[in-house]
Amino acid sequence: MPILLFFIGLFLYIYCEISLLVAVGSSIGVLPLILLMIAISALGLWVIKLRGIMTVLSIRQQIAQGQIPTQAVISSLFFAIAGVLLLIPGFLSDILALLLLLPITRTLLQGLVLKLVANKVPFHFGVMDKMVADLPITRSSGQSGC
Repeated sequence: MPILLFFIGLFLYIYCEISLLVAVGSSIGVLPLILLMIAISALGLWVIKLRGIMTVLSIRQQIAQGQIPTQAVISSLFFAIAGVLLLIPGFLSDILALLLLLPITRTLLQGLVLKLVANKVPFHFGVMDKMVADLPITRSSGQSGC
């Protein structure tokens, strides 16, 4: 059943994209539409390249400060998805990409993704430390104390 829903959603997405392209193309013309699609794709490449550089610098800075760069990684993931969506020809994908690029919606989505990941992936800190601490330590007579 989930695969059927996926294909129905994919079909509706493609149908909406083609409908929007035909509507915009009929109002502004075919050549301006093609130039607009090329310009938006170039913008997508620029976003991916710029965000990649910014991500590397941000991750280096956070690691140098002794922090875990989760915020930088998730933010760069959203920018990469937005860049790929800008590369895909169509206005619906561009609207989704713009939603990922806006700070307000990106912050909301980051919170949602972190919440979903925290619920799906069990994090057990300290369990192994307790198990290792409970093990008896024995030394054989042939080993030195170093």
